[in-house]
Amino acid sequence: MVSRERPTDDSRDLIHAAVQGLRQLWRKGYAYHKVGVMLLDLSPKANRQLTLTETPQTEAQAKRSEQLMATVDRLNRELGRGTIQLGQSRAGNAWSLRSEHRTPRYTTRWDELVNVR
Repeated sequence: MVSRERPTDDSRDLIHAAVQGLRQLWRKGYAYHKVGVMLLDLSPKANRQLTLTETPQTEAQAKRSEQLMATVDRLNRELGRGTIQLGQSRAGNAWSLRSEHRTPRYTTRWDELVNVR
């Protein structure tokens, strides 16, 4: 289990924590399967409390992080889910193989609409 130094809603921090957890668990020679990540103790930003040893983010750092995540969310909302992703998925991974056989998403994706000539 990996805990964060301070509460966050920044996807970059959450991904960093997940990668740290995976590095702690990884053992060469074992077979692994796809897993999920659980986020516990979620609370509104207004209820956030600093710990005794925590160094608060500067106002500029917090604002920059908030603006970046808002921009990523806005672009994905306006230009389509997955337009901006953190990290890079590899071509030919298990997910892309499974997604080849999914049904078209005519009602939610312009690029999957049927063309009639």
